[in-house]
Amino acid sequence: MGGGVERMDAEPRTSWLVVWALILAGVVAAFQIGKAPVALPALRAELGLGLVGAGWVVSMFNVLGAIAGALVGAAGDQIGHRRAVLAGLVLSGAASALGAAAPDATVLLATRFLEGLGFMATVTAAPALIARTAGDADQRLAFGFWSGYMPAGSALMMLASPPLLAASGWRGLWLVNAGLMLATALLVAAATGGLSRRETTAGRGLAQAAGDILQILRRPGPPALALAFGSYTLQYLAVLAFLPTLLVEEDGMSPSGAAALTALANAANMLGTFGGGWLSHKGAPRWAMIAAGCLIMGFSSVVIFTPALPFALRYGAVIAFTLLGGAVPPAVFSGAAQHAPAPALVGTTTGLVMQGSNLGQSIGPPALAKLAAATGGWTWSPAVLLAAAATGSALALLLRRLERRG
Repeated sequence: MGGGVERMDAEPRTSWLVVWALILAGVVAAFQIGKAPVALPALRAELGLGLVGAGWVVSMFNVLGAIAGALVGAAGDQIGHRRAVLAGLVLSGAASALGAAAPDATVLLATRFLEGLGFMATVTAAPALIARTAGDADQRLAFGFWSGYMPAGSALMMLASPPLLAASGWRGLWLVNAGLMLATALLVAAATGGLSRRETTAGRGLAQAAGDILQILRRPGPPALALAFGSYTLQYLAVLAFLPTLLVEEDGMSPSGAAALTALANAANMLGTFGGGWLSHKGAPRWAMIAAGCLIMGFSSVVIFTPALPFALRYGAVIAFTLLGGAVPPAVFSGAAQHAPAPALVGTTTGLVMQGSNLGQSIGPPALAKLAAATGGWTWSPAVLLAAAATGSALALLLRRLERRG
């Protein structure tokens, strides 16, 4: 493990225009995550989805990443990170447009799978470009900003979804997202058009992808980061995906009110990631940020899913869950750049980390839905989330030992 990613370009200054364009790409890609939870009531009504099926509409987006995230990241390393970002944006946009015409749940799930493939291509290649275009002094800060892409995208789309749903239904919401993805692809293409070839591709053959993945898996750091991130995302998406449903069914809120409070929780997570990025930039221990974030989320979930407690206390626990849990993503993303075996493999390493993330996201909502369906309520939900919190904390301690060895 090195102390950071080596610079691939001769210019020591950070290209903030490129960094912010890539962050925008991540935010718009994350719109595809934020659109689903708010649309679930409409999807269930029109397509006849049960609670478990609704969970899969949220999680199918992440299945490809859970199965082959490292391979997608390796492909981005081979074909060029700029090409991978742009291809991912276009694919997600096209899949969202096809999903708008889905006649049934099966077709919708298939298009969600394709959206997930495009999402993975974008969010595994973008950090590799950031690592190559951010100066050494700005690496942790740039990754701290990047790590807010998911909560920022989810929160913005959750706020925008209720009026869009009211105006054009869930199919119109899908079409709007398709247009935004394609427009963002054009903007990112313009912003990154001046990058040199060395900054956009590792210049390696696709046949080397399997060897690159094996090289990464031989090091304990990348798998530990991936599984720690999965522990975080399992908790995060499991709670946030069903928070609108919980607020409507358990607390009698209107769908628009539930969407607004869910968006606020996502916004708190975005602030938490920015705060975590600042702490990381100032040298806070990576392992401590991961362990503390996971444990706070686990214990907050006990309060969130205790219906006898006052609403204000339970929603306060939601804010603590998202805000303080936000320390985990910047610690993980900066760790992916540090633990990569070589600068040319940052994309593959990030792909493995995102594979862990998507594994957690794929497991969380269906697991919580199955437990709720089996027990007749949400009371036992913290059992799943506390187990994930304990796992993330144990992996953080492993990272502490690895990084102290150097």
